[in-house]
Amino acid sequence: MNSIYPYSLSGVAGVPAKSSSGDSNVKTGKSSLDMTDFMKLLAAQMANQDVTNPTDNNQFISQMAQFASLQAIQGLSQLSTEQYGASYVGKKVIVASYDTNGKLVQDTGIVDCVDFSSGAPCISVNGKFYYLSSVMQVSTDTYQPPETPKPEPQTPPPVNT
Repeated sequence: MNSIYPYSLSGVAGVPAKSSSGDSNVKTGKSSLDMTDFMKLLAAQMANQDVTNPTDNNQFISQMAQFASLQAIQGLSQLSTEQYGASYVGKKVIVASYDTNGKLVQDTGIVDCVDFSSGAPCISVNGKFYYLSSVMQVSTDTYQPPETPKPEPQTPPPVNT
């Protein structure tokens, strides 16, 4: 802590932690804040607030609600991406990737499975896995347009005389 910035955020995700040698380039291994990190920040904010001018409780509640909403939206976004990846199973796709020489190589085939273990959905085409961003075209391999029945010839109604 210093006089310019009195809050100590060392060790919180995204903020370098100081090592015993004073090096501030130690990584925490996290790339985003979670609810625990938010509560740590909130506790630090409350502990270091000006006693003569405390922060309004409504602001704390509002911040918590906004953070909870953000987490819910992130969860929905991840679920949507996973469902999108799963919808490729059984469909014919054209995927592209770069080979070791930097040349764009296309592969065409039926998606036989989706792997979610890497955190981002990867589809399997011809035994090779590709990220969803590699998909260039999607089609249903077995799709047949419905045949339209030919109208039967109609005879004119009899004329009454």
